[in-house]
This record gives sequence, structure tokens and C-alpha cells, in this order.
Amino acid sequence: MVKLGFWQLERAAEKAALFNDYQAYAEHSESRPAANLNLLERQPERFEAVTVSGEFDPQRYFLIDNQLHQRTPGYHVVGLLNIANQEQQVAVNLGWIEAPTLRSELPDIRLPSGTVSFTALTQYPQENVFINDVQEQPLGIWPQRIPEFVPSAVADNFQLDIAPFLLLLSKNASFGYLRDWKPNVMPPEKHQAYALQWFSLAVAALVIFTIAVIRINKQKQEE
Repeated sequence: MVKLGFWQLERAAEKAALFNDYQAYAEHSESRPAANLNLLERQPERFEAVTVSGEFDPQRYFLIDNQLHQRTPGYHVVGLLNIANQEQQVAVNLGWIEAPTLRSELPDIRLPSGTVSFTALTQYPQENVFINDVQEQPLGIWPQRIPEFVPSAVADNFQLDIAPFLLLLSKNASFGYLRDWKPNVMPPEKHQAYALQWFSLAVAALVIFTIAVIRINKQKQEE
């Protein structure tokens, strides 16, 4: 229990750093020039604003399942951008779209055609250990409906060469779907609350154990 409590505190620290990075880039997004991803020779930082030009793969894209907007179920649409003179494709989250009523149906998605230029935020998605990463459709069938988009896992599962980050399409882009970006993770305060619960349970277990030992020793002495 104590170990779980410390694990929750570690997660709280990680989430606090995540929110701090997002807030820092959000506050300076207008004054800080966006990096040109086509020319950038380093990996962009978390939540760093970038500009990029390229062409979307017209056939292959992903639908991230179970995405809610105002309690309405839907998908996040992730396209694969081809950048000139770069071997790796770059995944771009184009935003949220409402899911059809029937699970067997998929939304009508239209990716931009030709070369497009846009601004985006850089995200490094973290794997959710509580999500069962089950592939619904066999390889070669597109689009692919997946529970989460972690670039390294997607690259391995679908035999793709993609960059280790995900771009979040700017709200100002003339294409894409509904976009309201913010860290979609459990806030650090909730992890801290869970840590307190685990520590409290550990203390309670220790108290119960101590009382039980005292009673056993007392009974032995009386005998």
C-alpha cells in the first residue's frame, strides 16, 4: 500500500510537470515564434508550437475511440502527414467528430488534399496502462479504430515509420474537426488524493496488525 502511495505521488509530479509545460507554452504562444518542422533538426519539445507543410496520406488514418465532447461520444481523427525529404510520417490529430449511432458505422472523414501548411502543438502521448490495446481490424484495412494513439505502439502494431510525437492541429486551421486542446489526463490533485488514501489504508492496516499482535501476546501471557 505504501508503495502504491509513493507511485501515486510520482504520477502527481509527472502530471504537474505536464500541466506546467502546457501552461507555459500556452501563455507564450503568441510571443514565441513557431519552429519550422520541415527544417527542424531536433525533436520538438512537449507542447512546442510548430509550423509544417506536407500532404496527408489519402488512404490511411486512425479513429481514436471513446472520445467525449459535452457527453457526446465520438472519435479523434488522426491523419498521417508526408513531409518532403523526410522518411518518417508525422501523425496529426485533426480534432473530434461525433460517432454514428451504430457501432458498425464509421463517420464520414475527408482529409485535406494536396499540400497544406498549418500550425500545431507538439504532444508526446503517454500510454494508459488501464486501456486494453486491442486491434479491431486486420492490417491493411483503413481507417483503423484504436483505443489510444501512442506513436511508438502504433508504429509497431501497424508497421509504420512515424515520428515519436503527435501534432495537435491549431484551432486557426481552415480544415479539420472540432478542436479544444488541453491535457487529457488525470490532474495531479487526484493522484495526490489517491496517494493519501493508500497511505491511510497502510496506517490503518498497521494499527490493526499492532492491536492483533498485542492481543495475541496478552492471551499467551494469561495462559
